[in-house]
Amino acid sequence: MITINPYLNFAGNTEEAFNFYRSVFGGEFLALMRYKDTFEAERTPDADKDKIMHIALSMGKGNMLMGTDVLGQMAEDLVQSNSFYICMNGDTPEETGKLFNALAVGGKVVYPFDKAPWGGYFGQLVDQFGIQWMADSMNTINPYLNFAGNTEEAFNFYKSVFGGDFFMLIRFKDSPEADRTPKKDLDKLMHISLPIGEVGKGNVLMATDATGKMGEGFERGNNCHLTINGGGVEETRALFNALAANGGKVVHPFDKAPWGGSYFGMVTDQFGVQWMADSADDQ
Repeated sequence: MITINPYLNFAGNTEEAFNFYRSVFGGEFLALMRYKDTFEAERTPDADKDKIMHIALSMGKGNMLMGTDVLGQMAEDLVQSNSFYICMNGDTPEETGKLFNALAVGGKVVYPFDKAPWGGYFGQLVDQFGIQWMADSMNTINPYLNFAGNTEEAFNFYKSVFGGDFFMLIRFKDSPEADRTPKKDLDKLMHISLPIGEVGKGNVLMATDATGKMGEGFERGNNCHLTINGGGVEETRALFNALAANGGKVVHPFDKAPWGGSYFGMVTDQFGVQWMADSADDQ
């Protein structure tokens, strides 16, 4: 089954961030590796050896939130993205409200968690580590992307890669925002959802066209990747190659990983979204 999970970059405070996320969501660390205990140990400065090379926190129904401490020039160049959200929810509005309030501690509430104009409940915040979250109607964590006007083009591409069918496609002209939307933006997408993997068991990839001031201040950033995994090495390789097509950039070819036991690759697709591919060695 195909899954997609967020992979976050931090400039040295991954452990602090993930202890905070565990206090909010519960779950257990499925992996916690420090640079000093990895194949990178000899090339890592002493000051960074105790930092986190990889951490994974189980979340919700089969999801993982993952992260790393980027070092050296990567840490200096780290840019917090305003083009990516993690969309989360509990099983009830009350549980979601508690998660939202817990995530907001030390952070900034952008939209209070309350009834939404389109029905249901909705909230938006930036946590104390600069990560953007939405609280909505899903009981898993799901990636929510912003695009500067080309969401429909991007999602037609992702549909060609992952399959599935759009189960929600709302243009601004058909939304509660229609009267406040400039005419030039009325046909843009306020929301689109594409299920990834088995419906009801996999993830949902979601997005919007950032308009107005959001579009003007749009910055893709480099603090988050989407991690994909197919049903095996060859399926994952096929997804990786498909994401790299039509002008994407392969950062690390999909091949045997230096840490052994799996295959790994990194690619930035034609829309600037960063992906990691990871699959256990099934050969």
